[in-house]
Amino acid sequence: MERRTRVRFSLRYKIMAILFGAMLLIALLSDTLFYSTTRAQLLNNAVKQTELLAQQIDLEIAASRTGEAYIDNLLGNELRIASIAIEEQLPPRVADVTNSQLKRLAAQLGVSGITLFQPTADDIVGVRSTDPREIGLSTKGMGKWYIAFRDLLAGRPQASTYGMAEQNYWSGPFSNATSDPSKVDKWGYYYDGRTDYIIDPFYVSTSIPGYEQDVGVNTAISHILDSDSDVLCIAVLNRTFGQAPIRYSYHGTFWVDVANEPVMYGEYKYRNPAVDVKAKNEALTSNRTVSVIDHVSGRKVLKTFIPQSVHGTRYVVEVVTDYRAISSTLTILIHNLVIVSAVLLVATALLSYLGADLITKPLRRITKAVDEIADRNFEAQLQVRRSDEIGVLADHVNEMSRKLVDYLRELSMRERGKGMDYLVMATHALVHELGTPLAAIRQMSELLPRVQPGLNSKAVEILDRMHSASAYANRVSREFTNFLKHGRLTVKRADVLAITREAAGMCRPMMESKHIQLVLDDRTAMAKVELEIDADKVFAAIVNLLKNAMDAIPESAPVRQVRLETKVEGEQLHVDVVDTGVGIPKERWDTIFMPYSSTKKNGLGLGLTFSGLVAIAHGGTIEVVDSGPGGTRMRMCLPLMDRAVQGEA
Repeated sequence: MERRTRVRFSLRYKIMAILFGAMLLIALLSDTLFYSTTRAQLLNNAVKQTELLAQQIDLEIAASRTGEAYIDNLLGNELRIASIAIEEQLPPRVADVTNSQLKRLAAQLGVSGITLFQPTADDIVGVRSTDPREIGLSTKGMGKWYIAFRDLLAGRPQASTYGMAEQNYWSGPFSNATSDPSKVDKWGYYYDGRTDYIIDPFYVSTSIPGYEQDVGVNTAISHILDSDSDVLCIAVLNRTFGQAPIRYSYHGTFWVDVANEPVMYGEYKYRNPAVDVKAKNEALTSNRTVSVIDHVSGRKVLKTFIPQSVHGTRYVVEVVTDYRAISSTLTILIHNLVIVSAVLLVATALLSYLGADLITKPLRRITKAVDEIADRNFEAQLQVRRSDEIGVLADHVNEMSRKLVDYLRELSMRERGKGMDYLVMATHALVHELGTPLAAIRQMSELLPRVQPGLNSKAVEILDRMHSASAYANRVSREFTNFLKHGRLTVKRADVLAITREAAGMCRPMMESKHIQLVLDDRTAMAKVELEIDADKVFAAIVNLLKNAMDAIPESAPVRQVRLETKVEGEQLHVDVVDTGVGIPKERWDTIFMPYSSTKKNGLGLGLTFSGLVAIAHGGTIEVVDSGPGGTRMRMCLPLMDRAVQGEA
């Protein structure tokens, strides 16, 4: 025997490896893309949230500045009125004024204190005051304030946007007191030329900054931090943040004016000046939100810098959020992606296995058919219904098999022709010989009631059955002979359900004699199923199926039953014969319909062949649906054609 090539690495596993590898690559790429997209979206959402917080803080600052301006103007007007009242009660020369006198006036007018400034050759100095630290205070180094004092003494109070100027009066903005930088005071300055000094009433520690610390912007920031644990800190950075602040000094004391503080509101935590200053400057320059991820004190945070502006003052709101809010979501996302990817990969492995099997199964069948042909089973045929290359290959194998069979048949036609002639002659002779006894049986069944009148009902029933059986046998023999000669059908419209009932009635006595129960099960839910058929041949085919089912049940079978089922599925009528016999080996499912393939002791093997020919002649099929130790289900399928069905059951 020739040695055949063995499969070393199956095509199925190659296909599985390719599909699985492709799915794995797609899963990795899609998961990476989805992860990066989601991370960017989460960061974007976090930035959007911080921008909303910045807008809220911006509104608080605007409201605070509006309130500060209102109180600034209100206190400025109050100080102007107090200045006029002070001038009315003080002597015009500062030499005639005492500090105790100023204290009494301050208490009467409700101001925190009063200072009188007198010009010198190159300065303007405090000479009388309720606060001893104000006495001898030089104003020459106060910049815009000193210029405003000189303008006031010259009778033209400063009318710029810095401070508030009215006739004979000027008031500067809230500022740190030079004599005590820890205080933020509000001053008013009055001079109308009737005195030799400038009158300066002032309020101490009752300004807007104090209000801000209690109920203003810082309070709003505290509320935000308390309500959202992911927000770690918020700081409003001055535009000068990161630059060296302007520092003031007096008598060895140094301070930064409140208007120049680097952090205007909130607390500047999570410090990284190199990153924060650069991000702040970028936000101010581009006027766009800038976000950076930073590590401070071992903690990963997201810093967002939002540029804002109120009344011409530019600043940046820095919001620091905990990156764990994003990383925890990403961790859950990775976990879910891993699970989904694993499920998809398992599903891909399963589907690729099934798909590979779907592809390779017909190839295995083709290989098996080719092996059968190589083993001289030249009639091996494939049932592969595909329109791809595999289907074309199967068609070519079938064509090769057919041509090979035709070639062999051509070689042995003469020899086989002689045998076929003998078969036809023997069949005709058999049918002819059967005609004589069948005619005798029919005549005797008709003659017996005349010769022996008064037969009981059972005897009459038996005679009727004998007469019907002999008539059927004569009709079948004639039709069978005609069918063998010409292959023709006598077609007319007939009810198939009625035919199945007649066939059951024909076979029931034979089955009862063998203690076999015959069950007629109509599942069509219709009164009639009429088709254009040769009723006699269909009748004979069903009888053959019932007889084969009866013969398949041994005497030792615990259940002895034959079921005749009828049902409509799609465009076909199914006539099923189900027995409880020993079953048919699967390798014989196709060969039992071939002539002379019977395993019965006295059988010729033509019954199922005839039934198969009848089914095929009507455009149908006959086949073994299922068979095993518990019995066999045979099915004859007849096409409904125009579904000539009448009535409902």
